[in-house]
Amino acid sequence: MVRPILNQETNMSKKILKCALIGCGFIGYQHLNAFLDCENTELVAICNRNKTRLESLQKKFGIEKGYTDYKELIKDIPDLDMVSICLPNKLHASVTVDFLDAGINVLCEKPMAVNAEDAKRMIDAEKRSPAKLMIVQNQRFYPVNQAIKRMYDEGKFGEVYHIRTGWRRPLGLLPSPKDSWEDGSECDRSWYNSKDAYGGVLRDLGVHLLDLAMYITDFPKVKSVHASGYRKFTAGEEDSYDYSSEDMATALIKFENGMSISMEVSFASYISEEKLFTNIYGTKAGAERTEDELKLILPDSEYPYRIVPINTKREREYKHCIHEFADALVNNKEVPVKAEDCLKIIEILDMLYASMEEN
Repeated sequence: MVRPILNQETNMSKKILKCALIGCGFIGYQHLNAFLDCENTELVAICNRNKTRLESLQKKFGIEKGYTDYKELIKDIPDLDMVSICLPNKLHASVTVDFLDAGINVLCEKPMAVNAEDAKRMIDAEKRSPAKLMIVQNQRFYPVNQAIKRMYDEGKFGEVYHIRTGWRRPLGLLPSPKDSWEDGSECDRSWYNSKDAYGGVLRDLGVHLLDLAMYITDFPKVKSVHASGYRKFTAGEEDSYDYSSEDMATALIKFENGMSISMEVSFASYISEEKLFTNIYGTKAGAERTEDELKLILPDSEYPYRIVPINTKREREYKHCIHEFADALVNNKEVPVKAEDCLKIIEILDMLYASMEEN
């Protein structure tokens, strides 16, 4: 059984961990603020290939050491406790392996890797290293999702036979390949939807939904998959971005225990607003979850069912990720998001992309 993550009885010692951030893009910036907000971490260095962006953040947050080459950081700070890797997907494996081989604990952003082969390389590096590896599947830390996980573990849903989940974004949220930061430096996101760079909505948004559904249900074994990908708003027409990967994908995954997952993700579509949802179908109860809200559908003595709304406030889940990883390091505990479990997600993504190519 995969237990809920957030440990209310965390016994964090007074040790302050020396940390570094690799990659200062949008997600890296979230990690930076989370590091500064954690009482048990000290951000001693950041690394970014854009020197203007690097120096701007150093000045803004008072970070003494900055690097444009992470290998120089490894040489310069050999006693580093922990590093957070927030780089384009195709760089996750190689950079993670280098830090683990240097004996430095790694918190790596999702997706863990671009394929199962790279994910296995990361796991092998962890096995031969004294350091630990944790993957940032931050949606596990949402209070709504922790509530669903507890209900599942307590058997309140009965048999969960289907999960319907999705993350749909309207046209206005289509990511631009080129942008600029507040300091005027260029923000290059051309990899984001590049097929060669292993971008795409299934890896970017779908990995969250798939990981959450698998985590809640204790990672059942896959029986079959079917996926379709669409490139309708990023195919190079006038006024669109010439990206090469899918901007929408649908998937159906069937498991050996009889359960199934249906998933829909999109970077761009004609919908009124962004929507993130997960619906749990069980034999005793159900759940409807949005980003910050959870409704439980329970049997009732007088009516077929009753709806119980549960108010949950989303907190800073990146801070939770960093805090829980730091706690595992200080107290020599198992990390709450294991690389071996995330490998299973990458293996399913590989199967889904293979199915997309066939269809």
